[in-house]
Amino acid sequence: MTGVLKTLSFLSLMLFIGSYQTEAKTIKYEKVQLDIAQTEIPFEELLDIGIMLFDPNVPEKENPMIFPEIRKAEARYMPYHLKKTLESTGHWGGVWVLPERSKAIDLIVVGRIEKSDGLDVELKIGVWDIVGTQWVNKTYKSNIAKSSYSKRRDITQDPYQNIFNKIANDLLQIKQSKARDELIRLSQTGEIRFASELIPVYDDYISKNKKNVYSLERLPSEDDEIMQRILEVQEREFLLLDTLNEYYGQLYENLSQPYEDWRRLSREDMITYEELQRSARTRKILGAVALAGALATDGDSRASSTARQMAIYGGMEAMRSGFSKASEAKIYQESLKESGADFDAQAQPLVIELEGQTIRLSGSAEEKFQEWRRLLKEIYIDETGFTIPQAQAE
Repeated sequence: MTGVLKTLSFLSLMLFIGSYQTEAKTIKYEKVQLDIAQTEIPFEELLDIGIMLFDPNVPEKENPMIFPEIRKAEARYMPYHLKKTLESTGHWGGVWVLPERSKAIDLIVVGRIEKSDGLDVELKIGVWDIVGTQWVNKTYKSNIAKSSYSKRRDITQDPYQNIFNKIANDLLQIKQSKARDELIRLSQTGEIRFASELIPVYDDYISKNKKNVYSLERLPSEDDEIMQRILEVQEREFLLLDTLNEYYGQLYENLSQPYEDWRRLSREDMITYEELQRSARTRKILGAVALAGALATDGDSRASSTARQMAIYGGMEAMRSGFSKASEAKIYQESLKESGADFDAQAQPLVIELEGQTIRLSGSAEEKFQEWRRLLKEIYIDETGFTIPQAQAE
């Protein structure tokens, strides 16, 4: 029987070591430097970027570690911070957050939030140019250090700044791999695509292959009055985007502090939660082994019987403690869920004045953008006298 106990003790030790080695998590933090332009970039090489509102990626089936209210707020906050990051590099032209795709912009960035809990962030990013070529299709990941939330840090740097810097640096690397003439032709193709959306006569200026990649066949003459007016309409669309981004900027500022506070607390809770999960599993394993050892004890003497009872009790208590810790971890999940509801209350939409109209920009921002696109086409009709086919005007 002594041999059995020794075997159980050895198994107990091995299970504990194995559990510890399996569960221990080593977090490696990194510092990603943002590539800043050292000289002024020629105007014709500055590409415009549009960043779509991110997909919050809220699952249909409830996930206790994903809070829809927070994810929806993040899907509006993150694109704007990426915009600020790209603007700060000096490598790009206009950068806007978009409620929907626009043919007036050279590059379109699409994102989906895969994970975001203050401790780990994971974003799926896709980038396409106006020609139809994909620049980026990548999942970006980053571990967030406690110092990222320090009040002494540069407050212009978001706690998730590393991941935004990675995206910006990748875009720059791809841009720098292209020749100057290629960048200019890309922008020219975009102008023709925008023009062809307004009036079919410009359809013949571009072609599209089976992969939906566009090629520029020819350019309008420099004195093409119609094209000049279309470019004026395009500038009005940029003006609209400026106005929409004032709204997104206000929303960003309103979200900034409560979102950082939530991420900081969530990070602490996630670390505690993972520690509790490890502790619960370890206690269950040791409790089960202790209980098994007690049951295997020879009960011939009164002393051994007492020891056996105490060992059984101790093993059961260790197991019960493990389940109690697991329940405590669930309480943290509920606490995070409640924090999400409180956070969303501070992320309400704003009302702005746009050319004499009062517009409420919220979930219907896409509809407002579409409405303004229709208005721009009406302006084009008034200024040029050309009639846009009904199918295109809608």
